[in-house]
Amino acid sequence: MRHIFIINPAAGNGKFQNDISNAIHEQLKGKEIEYEVYFSKFKGDIQGYLNNKCMERISSVIYACGGDGTLHEVINAACRFRHVSIGVIPCGSGNDFIKNFENSDNFNKIESQIQGESVDLDLIKVNDKYAASVCNIGLDADAASNMHKFKKIPFISGTSRYFLSVFYCLVNKLGKALEVTIDSKTKLNGLYLLGVIANGHSYGGGYKCAPLAVINDGIMDLCFVENISRFKIINIIGSYKEGKHLENPRINKYITYNKCRHVLIKSNEPLNVCIDGEIYNYNEVELSVENKSLNFWLPKGTQVQGIENKEILA
Repeated sequence: MRHIFIINPAAGNGKFQNDISNAIHEQLKGKEIEYEVYFSKFKGDIQGYLNNKCMERISSVIYACGGDGTLHEVINAACRFRHVSIGVIPCGSGNDFIKNFENSDNFNKIESQIQGESVDLDLIKVNDKYAASVCNIGLDADAASNMHKFKKIPFISGTSRYFLSVFYCLVNKLGKALEVTIDSKTKLNGLYLLGVIANGHSYGGGYKCAPLAVINDGIMDLCFVENISRFKIINIIGSYKEGKHLENPRINKYITYNKCRHVLIKSNEPLNVCIDGEIYNYNEVELSVENKSLNFWLPKGTQVQGIENKEILA
């Protein structure tokens, strides 16, 4: 088994990448373990590098050492190769994907990673891309898209840029006119503040948008919030972050939550679509669950989280 570590030097402001590289060499150098460490050079570089590696047809584990965006790049480059498993060593700003696991500290332990095993997880196909965790549209996707407007402001971190971008979006027009078809039978038609279609339960650095989602149950979770006033947005944000919005009677009347396998979203104007933190632009978005299509490398001692309360708010 070959172990390939893809390190994104830009993830998480580059704070931990050298530590990860040093830990890999300290743990594995001199042992009978075939491994490689590769620092990505630019956006899109991972695709070409991994395509060449995967075409060698050597059984491999490829570790995305970065944030959710790095994992997104690795999955879209390598998930079609069945002789490859994909793992993650989190060093991004959000690291939401690993929140779907118990004992997630093991993701940062090289020894636990090497002693891991491959398990089957779901993916979401979003047009021609794949999402490991969450696809979202609306207010939060627009905020992520507009972060570049504040990049040149000195002494402003990524988190601060995001909050500035949220404020920028809040003072502009809110709500997207959408037609949403769920499993070819349920149809939503109206103005929506935001919407998520989720495989995992969290995004945005810890917002538990789909609290009933499980990453290996063969089902997507859909959560759409109606276009509410700015005052109501302030009132719901805490519950939405904690994943309590489905049980809060002041909030859930504005929410549609469904378990589903296929979703088609249509808009009369281009939408910012955020897939695992990466921004794309579409007028029409087709999403489907790809059951057990990801060979995921699970560190020793780590388990996929289950959901005790499976009641669904329709």
